[in-house]
Amino acid sequence: MSSSRKALLLILIFWIASVIVIFGLIALHQIRKRSLENERDDRIGQMADEIREGAETFLVDVDSLPVFGEEDEDFGSFEGNLESAEDPEGTGPESPSETSNGAPSESPTYTLTSYGTVSIPSIGLELPVWDGAGVIELRYGAGRMPLSCEAGHPGNLVIFGHRMRRYGSIFNRLGEVSIGDSITIFRNESSFTYVVDKTVTIEPSEISCYISREDAGDTCAITLITCTPVGVGTQRLLVIGHLSGS
Repeated sequence: MSSSRKALLLILIFWIASVIVIFGLIALHQIRKRSLENERDDRIGQMADEIREGAETFLVDVDSLPVFGEEDEDFGSFEGNLESAEDPEGTGPESPSETSNGAPSESPTYTLTSYGTVSIPSIGLELPVWDGAGVIELRYGAGRMPLSCEAGHPGNLVIFGHRMRRYGSIFNRLGEVSIGDSITIFRNESSFTYVVDKTVTIEPSEISCYISREDAGDTCAITLITCTPVGVGTQRLLVIGHLSGS
């Protein structure tokens, strides 16, 4: 075999090997991604069940289950936005965590405080709602915006959640909610059912006026907020409703 043919053969073998390696790495990444998504959804479901049974706090690793792009998430300019998890050392007496021999663990921990759960039967949604809407909270379900009203009380109960790419994960299916659908908040052994009045897509800069709801008066309102379109997130999708019977 001539030297030129040998060179071409080596180049071909190298090219084929490179393609195999690249596709192998992509496949491994997808497998890892699906595994993390399954782990997140399983943990969220478990947490929701435990909250309904009376659990109030959960200790999590701040480095676990990050959501792609969460560091750039912007739900709009208003006080109280995504600030409750800015301290990576976590909260509570158990943070940072320690190993059994008293030495600091490698990863700090963070204490999630439950507010309740949110259920939307029309899209098969059942999630924990955390008291706060910080980066860590939104990895494990939905988060109640600090200073928004209590469930069942006059005012606007504002809840944030990620529009995950995985079908059915967190607020992925929120765009399927229709007028007249029910949203139920379970909190402290009480349930509060809201009826959806409208859905609206807005720019992030418009969020503050929908949160303040100066037009609501004594209405007991709820507003669920997520990013849209799925995988792009340049706008915000809002699902707005009122307390049934109010």
